[in-house]
Amino acid sequence: MAQIDNPAGQHVNKRYSEPVLGPTDYPISSYHDLIISDIDFPENEERRRAHLALRRKREAEAHYRQVDIWYKRYFEPGTWLKRFIKLAHLKQWMERNALDVTVRPLVFEFPSLPKAFDGFRILHLTDLHIDAHPELAGRVGALLKDIHVDLCLVTGDYRFAVVGHSKRVYHYLEQVFTQINSAGGVLGILGNHDATDDVAALEDLGVRVLLNESIEVHMNHQSIWISGVDDPYAFKCDDLPKALHPIPESAFKILMAHTPQLYSEAGDRAVDLYLCGHTHGGQVCLPGGGAVISHCNTPRRYLSGLWDYKSMTGYTCPGIGVSGAIARMNCPPEIALIELRRA
Repeated sequence: MAQIDNPAGQHVNKRYSEPVLGPTDYPISSYHDLIISDIDFPENEERRRAHLALRRKREAEAHYRQVDIWYKRYFEPGTWLKRFIKLAHLKQWMERNALDVTVRPLVFEFPSLPKAFDGFRILHLTDLHIDAHPELAGRVGALLKDIHVDLCLVTGDYRFAVVGHSKRVYHYLEQVFTQINSAGGVLGILGNHDATDDVAALEDLGVRVLLNESIEVHMNHQSIWISGVDDPYAFKCDDLPKALHPIPESAFKILMAHTPQLYSEAGDRAVDLYLCGHTHGGQVCLPGGGAVISHCNTPRRYLSGLWDYKSMTGYTCPGIGVSGAIARMNCPPEIALIELRRA
């Protein structure tokens, strides 16, 4: 496990640190020779079509379970949360919390990181649920416009509703994605709130959507790999072995997954960095950060923030948006700004 310097100058046995940055302290990327590999070849397009057909079928099945069963309308956790907020007269306060998005700078160190990628900067966005509130997209865009990174990774859940049309969402997403300054562009995956019809719209907005696929990122004759799996939570369309198949065993691997629930499989397959969301960090938490609801069948240590499994580092971002109710408590919304360093 790598050692890093803490603000006091003493070494601590961690793989990460959190530098304190001011609003103008985000340097412009110096990686002018960054090359993202192309995955658009005919056999891959056929495979993507087959995958989306399967996902569309799974969506119909999942939507029945989530919406058409009568008791879901009365006993879903979001329904009870909204009732609690109303009875406790906390609506305005919790809504203000939900809109108070912050940028969290993080530094992760890896001995296996290729030297060319020392200082590589990643913008990690997740769980935007961008149409939850009309002011959210503008606030997020204002934060992003002064941040310059080498690559932006988005780990799913672009919209608020689980079912229905997404057309009004795209206007809000455009306000966000047009403010992203990323030398290598934007890579994304789908979450449990997203639909197959969203893929084409996201790609029109400049997001390369990975469907159990991997992309090689080249720099100065060295490379790292970014893998993205489809939603493992509701639609269960993930296929990690397929996503990792083209990657050399010794390569540095970053995995995008919507939820942390693939942690053991990813760790066993020598993934170096696992980035995810889905849990919203609990969204409404007890004092001290204890999540009341997680919607994720994993041990609690994987539900929010930094964690590790074997030699793999993981980060479950609390995300930008909300679901169930426009509310947050003891769990601020977050944009993660990650810097990779070679230990």
